[in-house]
Amino acid sequence: MYSRQLIGVSLLLAASLAVQLGLHWFGVCRALYKHGAKFPTGLLVWRWFKELRGYRDVLAARGDDLAPYYIIFILTWFNLLLGFVVVVRALWERTHLLH
Repeated sequence: MYSRQLIGVSLLLAASLAVQLGLHWFGVCRALYKHGAKFPTGLLVWRWFKELRGYRDVLAARGDDLAPYYIIFILTWFNLLLGFVVVVRALWERTHLLH
């Protein structure tokens, strides 16, 4: 049986990933498609940082504020670190049985 802490942190990770996915698809991908990006934009997770750089360049070219870029960038790193913590915590609980 998993602890309540792990369940809570996992739910936080799921909610944070859902928000990040929505921001990426409806913010970053939309702006990139308007500036000529091809179809697989947004579907390949390992290209998200490259797409974020392109999004930053689009915002800078239009003269817009870069705050949305920084928010999405920080949220991406937060999710990566939180995912790592959840995996380590789950592995720790599986190897150390709690009574």
